Amino acid sequence: MGQQAAKIPARPVVAQGKTRICVAGFGFSHHTHRAGNVARAIVQANPDQYESWFHFNSRNYPELLRQVKSELPENQQKQFADHKSAPFCWLELADGTLKAKGGRDGLCQWVLSSGQFSTQRYDEVLGLASSEVSLLEAWVDKTPGTAPGQREETE
Repeated sequence: MGQQAAKIPARPVVAQGKTRICVAGFGFSHHTHRAGNVARAIVQANPDQYESWFHFNSRNYPELLRQVKSELPENQQKQFADHKSAPFCWLELADGTLKAKGGRDGLCQWVLSSGQFSTQRYDEVLGLASSEVSLLEAWVDKTPGTAPGQREETE
């Protein structure tokens, strides 16, 4: 029997009043790992406002990336048409709006420039978003996100 393709997990509707931070990428990537940790730190600092959704799977990341980019508004589809690296990060709102951030650098730029994370509550988030990524971070933490239905994935 041939190898079965990994399934892309469903992304349930975002709860009213929350923003879902989504990070998808390869299972071995220092940039993917850091992006996941930035998202985790945001959710930990403010779980009433944020939740996370992750998909870290090297086999089907390109398929997921194509799928997510096809769901973006037309202007964002054009903006991120050439994005092929990992990770890809985006926000999902309760009204169904998707706001792509791009790679880890785009997610970190959003954190640093949005003004939403300027209080002491977000010190860890700001530290992760403003510091250099180490190659020692290549093993991605595959702990599931906090969005309903998330489960640990295996490669």
